[in-house]
Amino acid sequence: MKNQMTAPIAESWGDTAVSGLLAGIVAGVVMAAFLAAAGFAGGESVAQVLAHFGTAEGASPVAGLLTHLAVSGIYGIVWGYLSRIVRRLLPAPAWLMGLAYGLLLFLVAQGVFLAGPTLLIGVSTLQFLIAHGIYGLALGLQARRS
Repeated sequence: MKNQMTAPIAESWGDTAVSGLLAGIVAGVVMAAFLAAAGFAGGESVAQVLAHFGTAEGASPVAGLLTHLAVSGIYGIVWGYLSRIVRRLLPAPAWLMGLAYGLLLFLVAQGVFLAGPTLLIGVSTLQFLIAHGIYGLALGLQARRS
């Protein structure tokens, strides 16, 4: 029997985008579950919490969930590209990089999306911060597994 050594196959940029998209959607589900649980504990129904993510007042919970997952997927693609670049430059654990990314997204959301009137204002700042941390951790933990 021959001992064959094979070189590791490098992931293409397209594969990185797809991996990031899928990781972002999974992390978005985890984030939504946290926000739904926190909203439920605060007296809101799960449907009301999910409707906060809709694009219009009176949005359905399904539209809110789909909007949230679409945005989560896009942020996941960005995460895939950034983590691929940063991991070559900085030997930080993937979970820590993910947490930092989630907190960066929180700052961007606070400065851009929550500056004007939006339904997301119904979510407390602390819940939003924790949710973004959870999102980033979920991304980082998935990157560690791959």
